[in-house]
Formats: sequence, C-alpha cells, structure tokens
Amino acid sequence: MILPPSIVCRGLAVSQFILNIIKFADTLWKFNGAQNHEGKIPSVRHMALATGNQMSSRQFSGGMNRRTFLGATGAATLTIGFGGPAWAQNKELVSTVFGGVYEREYRKHIIDPFEKETGLKVLTKTGLSSEWLTNSIVNRKAPEIDLLLLPYPDSIKATMEGIGMPLTQADIPNLSQIAPQWYDQYDKTGIGLDYVGYGIAYREDLVPTPPTSWQDLWNPAYKGKVIVPEVGGWGSWELLVISARLNGGSEDKMDPAFAALKRLKPNVKQFFKSGVDIANLLGSGEAWVCGMTTNIPAYGLIDAGKPVKFIYPKEGAMAGAVSYHIAKNSKNADACKKFINFAMGKEVQENFCNGVVAAPTNINAVVSERTRQRVPSREHLQLFSWAKIIPQMSELADRWNQEFAF
Repeated sequence: MILPPSIVCRGLAVSQFILNIIKFADTLWKFNGAQNHEGKIPSVRHMALATGNQMSSRQFSGGMNRRTFLGATGAATLTIGFGGPAWAQNKELVSTVFGGVYEREYRKHIIDPFEKETGLKVLTKTGLSSEWLTNSIVNRKAPEIDLLLLPYPDSIKATMEGIGMPLTQADIPNLSQIAPQWYDQYDKTGIGLDYVGYGIAYREDLVPTPPTSWQDLWNPAYKGKVIVPEVGGWGSWELLVISARLNGGSEDKMDPAFAALKRLKPNVKQFFKSGVDIANLLGSGEAWVCGMTTNIPAYGLIDAGKPVKFIYPKEGAMAGAVSYHIAKNSKNADACKKFINFAMGKEVQENFCNGVVAAPTNINAVVSERTRQRVPSREHLQLFSWAKIIPQMSELADRWNQEFAF
C-alpha cells in the first residue's frame, strides 16, 4: 500500500518522537531497578512486545509491573511503524492478518472481494498476535487496531481482558450460521473464522506399529524417536491438557499431566520449535513420530512425497482456531461488523478455507474433498477451557522445564 506523502512525513516525525520516549523510558525503567527472570534489565520495547507470553505476565522487581509501567510511559513503543486511529477514517478499518500463504488467501477470498463489494478499505497489520494484543490492551481507550484476528491463546486472553465489544446476530446476520462453540467460548465478544486440528504425524516406513491413539505416544517401541512441542509454543498447552485428561486429570487438575510427561520423557528425541523442525526431523527419519502437530507441516511432507502419514487420534483432535474481536472503542465498529459478516458468508468461507486448508465455522459451508480429508469435523474435536489454563501458564511452564524438559 502506498501512503500519501503527508502521512509518511507525519509518521517519520512521530517515529522520531517515539524513539526519544523509548530512550527516556528505558532509562527510567533501569533507574527503577527492574530486572527480568534472567537477571537482565529488559528494554521497554522488549517488555511491551512480550505481553501474551506466559513468562512475561509476572511482575518485575522494583514495585512496578509491566502494565503499570507501560501506562505511565504512554506505551509509546507500540506505535512504531503503525498508524494511529487518525489514519482510519469512516471508510476504512484497521485489522490484523498472519503472513505467508494465509495472507495471500485471506486477501484473495476475503479482503479484496469485500473492498470491491462495499467500497470500504481494509488496512492490515502483520506481525505477532502477542504484539497485537498488547497494542489493544494499552490503547484500549483509543484503539489503533479496530479488528483483531487472533489465535489461541491470545483470543481467550483478549476475551478475559474485555477487549472486544459484544457481537449479536443483529450486528452480524451470518452469525446464525456459525457453530455455537465458535461464539460462546469468546463470551459472545468474538467469532471464529476457521479452525484446524492437532494430531499425530509419523513415518509409516519406520514405526513398528502405527499410532491410532494419543496414548500411543507412550509406546516403548517409540523410545527416543518422538518429537513434541517446546513449552509455550503451539501444541504445548494442548499436549499438557490431553496428558492430564488421559490420566484422570483436567484443566483444574494438572498433576496427572506431569506424571504422564515424566513417563513420556524416554521416548522424546527433541522438543520442536517450528514446522521447520518437524519437516527436518520427520523428513530425515531422525524422528519417527511427531506428537501434537497441526495438519499443515505433516501434509507439507506428504505432498512432497515423504512416507509420512497424519492421523487424528480416536479420542479426538485438539483444536486450533482464529477469531475476530472488535475493539470496544473502535470508531469504525460498523465497518468491522460488515467485514465480519462478509467473512462468515457460506461461499466466502468455502473459498477461503479451501485456500488455507482449514475447516469453516459456518455450518452450511461445504469444503472440497481434499480439505475435508485434512481437517477434523467439529464432532471429532476436543475443546478445553483456555480460561482455566491461562492463569496457570507461568507455573505450568516452570514445572515443564523442571520435570520434563532436557
């Protein structure tokens, strides 16, 4: 997008002003004696962008917590490289989107046709969802982002923080076609756009017995050949919850999860950080089984001709979903509602979900056979209460590192 010269000039001036504030704020924070959990003094920039990470939710020493400090300094860091509310006029809205293939398909099937049909302009912000959430929390009185598109757990954190405004069928008529679980879990202040499932990927040429259950991750025949997520990464909280549920626990009773993970440890070869790790380890045969991954990296290997299979265990797939949340004080709420309603339409959902290989939240949408084979049905999902897990994240991460990681 090419911005008008006046906006560019104003943005440069504002950015220089912000950088001056950052220098002052960093000095002030250091003077206050705040230290992070590694004993190093964090910069304001890093503290601001760390919100949404379970380890950053703790209070730092010096008698001042992160949110209080950011509020005191005006949360200046969060406006670098991003226009403020004045940029978004009546015929515009500012939203977020993930990069790569997702952004390409999102623009093709949702943004571009919406702009053509309505004449409204959608300005997008890419980056990390934790940054978007932080921005919305500290700028809630004058939102810079009108419409948040967030994944778990940030979508539930936004719900718990009260970021989004209530959404009703009167606002969004297509809400009548959305499965209840993609609305109710956000306390009716968010609406799910699409979802994927977490399952097990494995090398069919190497495993002695193919897995069919989450319990099979503990199979002694897989000793030293299983990879699982690194704590805090996608799939890690899901692994904790399913480990608890398989062993008599729940979101309220997580001790059984750690007893189970201790038993799993001999099977673990490595903790993966990304889909690249999965591709390398499974693709090379160094790992035989990947526990708790979405269909995306697995089918990347399958489509490349690797002898890999992907299954959703018989107990049910864990879910990954993204959802819309309109900032309460957005001046462009009406435009946001129109955009959500458009994105929830049957045909739009079909086209977009086929493009990104995800499942639609619209119950009337029918995806292609290829997509249908790769995503779980709503009936085969295991949803859990993120609202119960989020307050425990810091403690759970500590226990993971002490009792399970190596």
